[in-house]
Amino acid sequence: MKSEKNPAYEHGAPSSLFPSRDVSSAFHSQSASSSNQQAPESRLTWLDLHTRPANVRQAVTTLLNEAMKGTSDAKRAGLFLLSLWSPGRYPLDLNELGFFERELNYAVRHLLNFIIAGQVNIRMILTHSEMAPVMAAWGEEEA
Repeated sequence: MKSEKNPAYEHGAPSSLFPSRDVSSAFHSQSASSSNQQAPESRLTWLDLHTRPANVRQAVTTLLNEAMKGTSDAKRAGLFLLSLWSPGRYPLDLNELGFFERELNYAVRHLLNFIIAGQVNIRMILTHSEMAPVMAAWGEEEA
């Protein structure tokens, strides 16, 4: 129902990252209320990731650093970032997300939660120069 407001979006000033939207307040840590803890079986509970811009930056940095390493998760992290950057060029097999070790799994979840909740594009979070090494390592350079 469009007339109901999400309490997470009611307070706060516009985020400096996204001046046209009031998304900063959407990422305040919220204590779980009894209604969230005792959700009916047919409802999903709140995804409590405490996703704030600082956490998102840390998640992005974690994924960028991993993509440039020689680990088994490096290619997976690189392709995940590329799929967000240019989904038409770099499609993602969502099953691959289940194979990340815990820290990378959390990084992916924080980033996706922020993108979905804030309705933002990865290009608002990352610059081309940040993505250039990932594109060079795992994809074709975008024109």
